[in-house]
Amino acid sequence: MKNNFQDISKTRKSTQAEKSDRMRKEILLAAISCLHEFGYHRASIKKITEKTRFSQGALQHHFPSKEDLMVFVLERLLAKSVRLTLAWLNEIGEDKSTISEMTIKWWANQAASPEYLTMMEILVAARTEDTLRRRIKPTFDNFAKVTDDRILAVFESDQISQATARTLITASRHMMTGLITSDGLFMDEESKKAYIAHWAQFLQQLMERTPQDVL
Repeated sequence: MKNNFQDISKTRKSTQAEKSDRMRKEILLAAISCLHEFGYHRASIKKITEKTRFSQGALQHHFPSKEDLMVFVLERLLAKSVRLTLAWLNEIGEDKSTISEMTIKWWANQAASPEYLTMMEILVAARTEDTLRRRIKPTFDNFAKVTDDRILAVFESDQISQATARTLITASRHMMTGLITSDGLFMDEESKKAYIAHWAQFLQQLMERTPQDVL
C-alpha cells in the first residue's frame, strides 16, 4: 500500500508557501500605496495593515518592524527596476537612433511611477536612519552596478567615451530623482514631460556626433 503521508506533507508545505507569497505581495502593494500617499514617516505599520486583509499581528509575523518591511519593499522595487531597465536596453539594442524615444519611455514606465517615488521615499529616509542605510546599501550598490554596466555597454561607441557615458548616466539618474524630490515638486506634469523630452533629444544628438566632435 502506498504511503501518502509524505506527499500530503509536501502539499501542505507548498500550499503554505503559496499563501505566504500571496500575503507578502499584498503587503508589498499596500506599503507602496501608503508610501506614495503619506510619505515615509506617516506610512505606519498600522496604516499599511489597514490596506490589507490581514491583522497587524499577521503582518508583523512576516515583518516584525517597519524597517524590516522597508528593506523588503526596496529590494523588490530595485529588482523590478533592474528588470525594466534591462528590457529597455534590449529594446534599444544596436539601434541608437531610438535612444530619445526610449529615454522618454523609461521616464514614463519607471521614474514617473508610484513605485519609483516609493523608492525615493525610502532612500531619503535612509539618510538619517543609519541601520536602514546599512541594510539597504548592498542591494542598492548591486542595483547601480548592474544597471550602469549594462547602460555603459549600450553607450559604448566611437562617438562617446566611457567616462562621458558614465557622467551622462549619473546626470540622468540625478535629474530624474530631482524632478521627483525637489524641482519637480513645483512643476506640472506637462512641464516635466517637456523637460524629459528636451533631455532625450540632447542624448540623441550626443549619440549622433561624428568622431571629430567627440567630447
